[in-house]
Amino acid sequence: MTAFILYQGQKIEIPENTKIDELANALKAMQNSVAYSWVTLNLDGPDPKRVRLMVGPGIPIGIISDPLDGHEPNVTDDSLRDFMNGSE
Repeated sequence: MTAFILYQGQKIEIPENTKIDELANALKAMQNSVAYSWVTLNLDGPDPKRVRLMVGPGIPIGIISDPLDGHEPNVTDDSLRDFMNGSE
């Protein structure tokens, strides 16, 4: 499965062995803190790179993955209400 972080308009591939749910929870915790933190990704490929992303309040970041991480989409009013309220 290929997954990406969307950061400042750039798609950055997430390393294969990364657990997406754990990464999402860590990013959420960083976003909810009052301090800024760094997320470091070591990218493989013909030209390996280390990418450091600053994460914290007010910095937009997203995760794009397919195929739905094994979850079925649920866009009922109840699920959207939970999402919009920011509840777990």
